[in-house]
Amino acid sequence: MSGWDALSPSELRHGAESWLQTLEQALAEGDYDRAAALLKPDGYWRDLLTFDWKFTTVHGTAEIRSWLGETLHRSPPHNLRVEGAPYVSMLADIAQTLDFFFTFETEIAFGRGHVRLVRPEHGSDSPRAFTMFTSMRDLKAFPETAGRNRLREYPEENRGAIGTGEEGDPDVIIVGAGQAGLMLGARLRQLDVKTLIVERAAAVGDTWRKRYRTLKLHNDISMNHFPYLPFPENWPTYLPKDKVADWLEFYAKAMDLDIWTSTSFQDAEFDPVERVWTVRLQLADGSTRIMKPRHIVSAMGVAGLPRMPNIPGLDDFRGTLLHSSQPFDDIDVDGKKVVVVGAGTSAHDIAQNFCSRGADVTMIQRSSITVLSLEPSGQRVYQLYRDNDGVRPIVDTDMIGAAVPYPLLARLHQPLSRSIQEADSELLDGLRKVGFLLDNGEDDSGFYLKLLRYHAGYYLNIGASDMIVEGRIQVRPGVGVERLTEAQVVLSDGSTLDAEIVVFATGYQPLQEQVRKLFGDAVADKLGPIWGIGEDRELRNMYAPTAQENFYVLGGGFPAARFYSKFTALYIKADLNGMVPHDRKGKDDRAGAAAPSRELEQARTS
Repeated sequence: MSGWDALSPSELRHGAESWLQTLEQALAEGDYDRAAALLKPDGYWRDLLTFDWKFTTVHGTAEIRSWLGETLHRSPPHNLRVEGAPYVSMLADIAQTLDFFFTFETEIAFGRGHVRLVRPEHGSDSPRAFTMFTSMRDLKAFPETAGRNRLREYPEENRGAIGTGEEGDPDVIIVGAGQAGLMLGARLRQLDVKTLIVERAAAVGDTWRKRYRTLKLHNDISMNHFPYLPFPENWPTYLPKDKVADWLEFYAKAMDLDIWTSTSFQDAEFDPVERVWTVRLQLADGSTRIMKPRHIVSAMGVAGLPRMPNIPGLDDFRGTLLHSSQPFDDIDVDGKKVVVVGAGTSAHDIAQNFCSRGADVTMIQRSSITVLSLEPSGQRVYQLYRDNDGVRPIVDTDMIGAAVPYPLLARLHQPLSRSIQEADSELLDGLRKVGFLLDNGEDDSGFYLKLLRYHAGYYLNIGASDMIVEGRIQVRPGVGVERLTEAQVVLSDGSTLDAEIVVFATGYQPLQEQVRKLFGDAVADKLGPIWGIGEDRELRNMYAPTAQENFYVLGGGFPAARFYSKFTALYIKADLNGMVPHDRKGKDDRAGAAAPSRELEQARTS
């Protein structure tokens, strides 16, 4: 049977509408067997907040049917409608699909979704969905004050009043004014949630501004825009760190965000009865301020606390010791012997920086990593954004990407990463000849899945690999550091390296340990690991509600912060207005929910 591309636009639309109507009817009748059968036996349904206030990915007919039966009776979707024109696409080398967006409603929310339909091999069969994605778009009672819902006049009195005695305590404290914290702050402001962002640096953007001079984003500007305010069209493809820093500061002002800089988050304690945090902040003048927000968001990035190895002889070394997180642009390296311990992205950037400034650099590579060229290979991973830049709204592009669950993403990246390795064969062969240790990920899925799983173990080449191939940066592969002496690094194979500067590019502790430092053992242990793909097929403890009530972790790259911060904001707004059951696991429907606010009750009956 011919593929979807043999059909006319009207036939494609009829196919999409027919499938969606059948699904709506099955769900309305509670016929979850029939509904689940509308997806392929190995199909996926991913939902963000719509039906059980969680991020959920279910796979396969039996699992999908069980999930539908457990959750959809609480708030069944209705008014499912195809949005825009369906289009034909290829899901890597797996299948040709008919893709379309759709809208729907639940009792309390407007939703939006995306479907990929696979055409049957036999004419008598009906099409089935390979991926089904549903998400909350707006709370009916509390739409965002943006676009057609924008405010008529500028509310001057609303800015800067938090903590002054006029407005009282905020509803939300966000710790960290990086991209994730600012994006969430902007979204919460459009939902009229009193939010305070605290930042320990002296100015918004300093977390980027004070990093090494040559740092720049390694992915395309087309995927890094901010919500409500995209980058200017004439900005470069790869943004340098100072431009990012200045943009963060500008964005905070443009979005009218309440931010306290030079403010350190000291600790916090949660009252499970009152469902309120007690937070202790140290202000710029050294004084302490106690605040009582309902929700806390940790938006301090994915890196966590620096991991400095406890190697014998650290105190004996007479040269300069650094961790890769520390500033190094002002260090005189010309003509000096430098040992960089590690072989990830930071190690490569530092080695390249020092080598270009006249240093004699040796990199200690303890284990293999994935290397690919920045252009074109590195950008093939993000081709979705390049192809759609200026073609469709970025929120649509985000949804197309989010509609591919993480396990399926790994499957799609296997052939892509193999193709990338073939394209980069000259570079990779040159690295192998000098002994550099390479891999393509644990399941041959390449660098992007390493980013999602570990946030480590890869390098997009912006010049350091060429220096290694040319011998300008020396590499000692397959060894570790045994100890340091006054002027040498002793390696695990017994050999030694003279050193005047040693840089430990040894990564960072898990984010769970950063939570432990600020919030204590009980909160950290309740959360468990942060980042990486969990058994539930979602990123662990990122953006979604966590096991610690009224606590959230944000981080990752610009695209994730832009897209997923919307759902963090919607959840917080809903919780503040008594719409979320206290039982986060959704084992019952409305049992245990806080009493709906008067504002919500009026909205429901109006």
